[in-house]
Amino acid sequence: MTVWRGSRLVGALPLYLGHSAGGSLGGRDLRFISTGEAEYEETCPDYLNLLCLPGEESACVSSMWHEVGRMAWDQLEFLDLPQDSPLLYGRTSPYTLRQFSRGSCSVADLEAGFEAYLGRLSSNVRQQSRRLLREGERAGARFELVGTEQAAAAFNDLVQLHQERWTSDGKPGVFAAPRFIEFHRKLVAEWLPSGRAVLARLSLADDPIALIYGFVTGKKFDFYQSGVRRDASGHLRSPGNLAHLLLMRALAERGVTAYDFLRGTSSYKQRLATRENQLVGVRKWRPTLRAASYRLIQLAGRVVAKRQIYAGRG
Repeated sequence: MTVWRGSRLVGALPLYLGHSAGGSLGGRDLRFISTGEAEYEETCPDYLNLLCLPGEESACVSSMWHEVGRMAWDQLEFLDLPQDSPLLYGRTSPYTLRQFSRGSCSVADLEAGFEAYLGRLSSNVRQQSRRLLREGERAGARFELVGTEQAAAAFNDLVQLHQERWTSDGKPGVFAAPRFIEFHRKLVAEWLPSGRAVLARLSLADDPIALIYGFVTGKKFDFYQSGVRRDASGHLRSPGNLAHLLLMRALAERGVTAYDFLRGTSSYKQRLATRENQLVGVRKWRPTLRAASYRLIQLAGRVVAKRQIYAGRG
């Protein structure tokens, strides 16, 4: 959806209407583009929101909710909005939306540089971080922001280390789907030269032990994914944390003021962060026969799945 003031584009809301399985009784789901994929191909975006010019929020939201009401859908599901999204406040929505938490994004404040960031940490985490940086120096660890010529090889290292880490725990890892890998491979090739994508590599004796992959928008870095070699712990206590700290320092020198770990409850994110941003989702079912039938199908599927789980345990 787009909103115009005369010939000027002032707002956009990227949505799609998906059709769920279930034949003629399958539901019609209205969602943000980049949500609703199969789990093994999820890109997992955060901060999805209305896009609009400052000062045009009210007009855009009002116009868009009006258009949403004219569309044929059974379930509306908007996920991972920032808590202060214009789509959530005021009386702009004609619907009573069920709001629920989607967790939080841990953020490290790099305003005024890396040393100022370390000063914002608790004394214990600050001491551990400085110790880790010294250990990296003594071990001869080499950190680099990967350039265009090395991007393909570094991306392969990222995928390999990430998959080794998770498959050893009996989990598929996010790079299990070939189409997902190719999507990000092409994204790195297109965005790395301009600095929109970042690949950072930490090595010991030319052996990659940690890679970090993320994106820069303005003065903010969003950490997307990493790969860490488990057997490197004999040389470094925490190569993953060290890579994050070194990347923070490098990005701060380039003017980046926020390092966002994005959604997740990992303890290292909470330790290295200085604040959190809350994310929410909203959902609405329309009172239609199709929606009621679709919900019954979903409920039946969950019941069968639970029975299979308990039968397996027995």
